[in-house]
Amino acid sequence: MLVQLFQWIKRLSTRTSPQNEENYSETFSGEESDVGRWTFLSLAIVFTLSLYVIAGLGYYAKVHVWDSMTDQQKEAVSQAMVVDTQYL
Repeated sequence: MLVQLFQWIKRLSTRTSPQNEENYSETFSGEESDVGRWTFLSLAIVFTLSLYVIAGLGYYAKVHVWDSMTDQQKEAVSQAMVVDTQYL
C-alpha cells in the first residue's frame, strides 16, 4: 500500500516538473491552477495516514488490552460505556 502511495506521489511530482523547455513553459503558465491541487493532495495524504495510524492504535489496544481482560472486567467496561452514552 505504501509502495503504491509513493508511486502515486512520484507520478504527480514528475508530471509537474519540467523535463524540457516546452513542458517548462506549459508548467509555468499553469502554475497558478496547481496551487489548490497540491493543498488538496497534502490534506488527503495526511488524512489517509492519520486513519492508518488510528486504526493501528485501535488494533493494538484490542489485542493487548481488551483481549487480556477477564469477562468481569469486560462487563464493567461495557456498563461504563453504556452509562456514558446515556448521559450524552
